[in-house]
Amino acid sequence: MEMILNANKMRMLLLVVFLVLIGCKKENDKSISNKIQSTQTNENEFVSYGDLLISQSDFVSRIQRNNDVKSQRANLSQIKFDYDKFTKWDANTIEEKTIGDLTLKFEKDKKLNPDAAIYTHINLSIYKNNKNVDKLIIYKQENYAEALVAINQYFYIDTNLNIWTLGINEDEEGIKVMFWNQYKVDKEIGKINLVKSSNVFNNSQTVDIDKNNNPWIGKYFFGKTNRDDLKTSFEITINSLNDIMVVYVSDGEKPEIYKNIVGENVADDKIKIVFNKKYDDMGIVYIQNSGKEYIISGEPISTINPGSDEFPLKKMK
Repeated sequence: MEMILNANKMRMLLLVVFLVLIGCKKENDKSISNKIQSTQTNENEFVSYGDLLISQSDFVSRIQRNNDVKSQRANLSQIKFDYDKFTKWDANTIEEKTIGDLTLKFEKDKKLNPDAAIYTHINLSIYKNNKNVDKLIIYKQENYAEALVAINQYFYIDTNLNIWTLGINEDEEGIKVMFWNQYKVDKEIGKINLVKSSNVFNNSQTVDIDKNNNPWIGKYFFGKTNRDDLKTSFEITINSLNDIMVVYVSDGEKPEIYKNIVGENVADDKIKIVFNKKYDDMGIVYIQNSGKEYIISGEPISTINPGSDEFPLKKMK
């Protein structure tokens, strides 16, 4: 009888150990799944990602043309995709979707902005045969409590790997549509190509992008020394009007680097680049295209040598 009881106890003990091990495995698997979520599929079965509304021009127009903030928020509330999930990701979280020999990898940008209460950027990286081919920021959520500014960018990817991105800013003046872009992933090589770009906040028309005919795309440099022999310089890289990088050196100080800037068409031959809103007018420069020549102007330029409001800007490539 005692042997039977001991045997039963042993079986119970083994069962408890087994259940504990299973529970630990489930927790471990759950932890891993929170870090890497991978989906294998073939080209014909790729499921769209994001909210379909982001690809619809009438939805964008309803927000753009309505100046009533309450109505604009009502339109934005129609977005049902859970973009907020990205704010919960940590720097190690990766979501992957594989289509043929292409892998779409979604991950959180590791950089931080101490001025922002919330700062989330999600990058889409395209890999072909395990080689990184291209990258695009597809989602943003930035909240600057002191400045009362919120910056958001939403995305939608359809089954044919067309990508739409919609940029919306909110400040004390209201809600503004900053841009609405369409991209296309080349399934042969994995490159992300800009197809259409709209600076709809400036009421500009959506246009097909041809890099050979776009006068703004390129790298520019300007440098000038003031009367105290202190140099101010701008190195400006324009990939598109929605993707501008500025390296600014003021009076020989340490370089300031600004990325993911959205430019604004202020005339057929002139664009406005706000690289730092905190600087007010000192954070704005203008580039004008005069035939084959380019001119840079703005408050940071006019203060170098008072009386000279603009200078030639060298387009390096």
